[in-house]
Amino acid sequence: MLSVFRSALTVAAKGVPVTRQFLASSFHSLSKPRLINASEPGFLTPSVQTCVPSCGFKVKGWLRKRCKDCYFIMRENRLLVLCKTHRRHKQMAMRKDERNTWILTHATQSKVRPW
Repeated sequence: MLSVFRSALTVAAKGVPVTRQFLASSFHSLSKPRLINASEPGFLTPSVQTCVPSCGFKVKGWLRKRCKDCYFIMRENRLLVLCKTHRRHKQMAMRKDERNTWILTHATQSKVRPW
């Protein structure tokens, strides 16, 4: 860093209109300590909001009651298990693949496909 500063001063001395004060301030502006005003409103306040931990649903293929207080409920075409005493018992049924829910109305057999 010091060699870069010296070479910049020699270039400035050879005729380039750069002052010594400008070079000194530009090279060492990051190393100067910044004064912190303690009366600022945002001083020492956390910028990250605190998060509230909560257990999500366990996604399962086959649901079951884990205690006597668990109960089944249907929401958004999904079967859920909720429990008031043990919140960790929450379960959610897997969403069925759309191809498995198709209802086949008729089937045709021919040597040549119509499409």
